[in-house]
Amino acid sequence: MRVWTEADVRAGVAVTDVIESLTDVLAHEVAGSAWNLDKTMASWPVGGATGSAHALGAVDLESDLAVFKTWVNTPAGASAVMTLFGATDGRTLGVTEAGTAGALRTSAIAGLATRLMADPAADELAVLGAGRQAFRQVEAVAAVRELRRVRIWNRTPAKAEELAEQLRTGSGLVADAVPGPGDAIQDCPIVTLITRAAEPFLDLADLAEGAHLNALGAILPSHAEFVPSSLAAADLTVVDSEPNARRGSRELREFDDWPAVHTLGELVTGKTSRPERPRLTVFKGMGMGLSDLAVARVLLGAAP
Repeated sequence: MRVWTEADVRAGVAVTDVIESLTDVLAHEVAGSAWNLDKTMASWPVGGATGSAHALGAVDLESDLAVFKTWVNTPAGASAVMTLFGATDGRTLGVTEAGTAGALRTSAIAGLATRLMADPAADELAVLGAGRQAFRQVEAVAAVRELRRVRIWNRTPAKAEELAEQLRTGSGLVADAVPGPGDAIQDCPIVTLITRAAEPFLDLADLAEGAHLNALGAILPSHAEFVPSSLAAADLTVVDSEPNARRGSRELREFDDWPAVHTLGELVTGKTSRPERPRLTVFKGMGMGLSDLAVARVLLGAAP
């Protein structure tokens, strides 16, 4: 049985590899040989904020792999562990610390959604939120679009400037902190939400014509980043897992137009596609076991 530390994952897994692995895994899901074990969770008050515990998993018969991940997230910090098993013989293949793996799978699925849903000519990204996940989110979008500029907004301006400096020095990107959400999204073709917001702060009607939105921060049933009714502006709405979205996305539950919602697997396999001239496209990521399994395939050397 192998054990991977956070340092091992950082050194051995690239977001580009996870994007390609995830593409394969989602194709397996659509073919019926891979599936999620639906997320379960509990939440509790922590001071004036919220703590939460989560568990999910996935099986991919074509990769002969089953994974389970558990984690706890609080305002003071978070930790996660993923266990890998052989799907055929039940052997324990390994255990990995999964904080970095979680950031990789969350960013990779946004990168894949951006590749399939954003304007091919899009060259600018706005990131609203500058927490633990934000750097990887920029990295994933930069892997699928040639970015001319990144704009960053955060409720704490110093954190936005810190992320901008990290991107300038670590990735060589042109990155600027901006004073407000409106400054971030104005005329911007790709927007990523990765915040801890409990209440909606963005109206999707304010996004640029033809923009693509990755909404990734509100994964608790009580939380929302964008105004649910403003989802009417979208010509294409996609989720990673519809069962998880039905249970956990306040935005989609309150908008309540499930026949209009597609899955990323449908996009990967061509069962649906980006409209030719959309007003807006939206990807709502809730987190799912198959995304973690995609990272596990790379760790095991099973992915291309």
